[in-house]
Amino acid sequence: MKTKRCFNYFTIADFEREERWLNGMSRRGWHFVSTNGLVYRFEQGRPGEYVYKIDLPDEGDAAHVADYERFLAECGVEVVAHFKDWVYLRRPASEGPIETSDNTRAQLSLINRASGYTADVLCRLLCVFAALSVVSLIVASLLAADSPVAEFLQGFGVSVAVSAMVALALVFTPVMRRLRRRADLLMREMSIRG
Repeated sequence: MKTKRCFNYFTIADFEREERWLNGMSRRGWHFVSTNGLVYRFEQGRPGEYVYKIDLPDEGDAAHVADYERFLAECGVEVVAHFKDWVYLRRPASEGPIETSDNTRAQLSLINRASGYTADVLCRLLCVFAALSVVSLIVASLLAADSPVAEFLQGFGVSVAVSAMVALALVFTPVMRRLRRRADLLMREMSIRG
């Protein structure tokens, strides 16, 4: 069977665009097999054979995850791959798209979970960079004040803190904005219908 690897990058806020891309690849006869977040592996098959959906299931223990995947299998949905907390699903296109009973509520729930996940990653990264900064500043204060190593560590501690804040703001602010915008659109859609 012929395989293909594609490099692509999607942020957590781009899961709908990633889904469209996977479905476009399927329409061209390339069926998704796995990803590590940058490299996507495909196998050649019949064009349009499968439809794909990406889900971020509620966190739970192994039994909860097993129940979730068993439920999907009973519905004719195959779990193709996992990447971090994301689950990549597919089923034959002849059975129609993978939908929930209330697609708007399901999308809003998914976006809210993605926002929470993004905020959690941001907090963890801030803690790591703060710890690096504090440790380097503490070590610098223990050394002789005029020591070149102490001066380096002081500069390093401050530059890590400032650089991390700027970099994280540049990366996470647009992601959170896109998720919030999408959530606002879904909330308006729900208020118009309900």
